[in-house]
Amino acid sequence: MFGFDGEIKGFKSVVERISTNHLNIKLDHKEVRAYARCMLKILPELNINPRFIPEIKTLLAVISASGIPHYDRSFLASRILELLKDDDFLKQSNNETTDVFSADNF
Repeated sequence: MFGFDGEIKGFKSVVERISTNHLNIKLDHKEVRAYARCMLKILPELNINPRFIPEIKTLLAVISASGIPHYDRSFLASRILELLKDDDFLKQSNNETTDVFSADNF
């Protein structure tokens, strides 16, 4: 998609901004909803373990819905961050396992 490589740093940065916005200090409802709708579109392109995609997709859909208080959106964004941490942990675990069996270790 337009040369996008699936890196999740920018995605994570936006989710962090939403998660810390529980008092409506930096982002209003329209901005939070716009971010969530746009992030739903790129979700399939992100380098995230497929087991986490359905829950993240659901959470983004709820964040983008009308009538949700900032506190709830912030809570849901925090859950997305937890899932991204789990995804990162799995990636690191897989890399460590792969390195153990590399040719250099034999």
